[in-house]
Amino acid sequence: MNSLVIASTPTSPSVDFNAESGWLQISGRSIPEHPINFYQPLENWLNDFILTNPPTIKLSIYVDYMNTHSTECILILLKRMNDYLTQNPNKNISVEWSFDAGDEDMEVLGEDLAAVSEIPFLYKQVM
Repeated sequence: MNSLVIASTPTSPSVDFNAESGWLQISGRSIPEHPINFYQPLENWLNDFILTNPPTIKLSIYVDYMNTHSTECILILLKRMNDYLTQNPNKNISVEWSFDAGDEDMEVLGEDLAAVSEIPFLYKQVM
């Protein structure tokens, strides 16, 4: 399976979904005009990746701003990962949620997303 790499733009984050390591990274700013068009390939890739029965999936998210529609798309990814974890509790599934120091909105958003999932979240404050 191929990895998925997408360069960032002023309105969309960079994406580096590594099929070998299971480390999935999203970073930048997420305010695409059509978030479903941006996030659908990520969801499709994740669905295909899960079919390979990976031992590890680590989703690392570090965005400085995310609009509501992007948040909904991220939630879809988290739900899919949560389903995989529920069916495979012995797998190493986690989320690393990074946010800038003092950015309470992004910190709280991470906490809110963690609350609707059983995936372990690690919070990382970036200075």
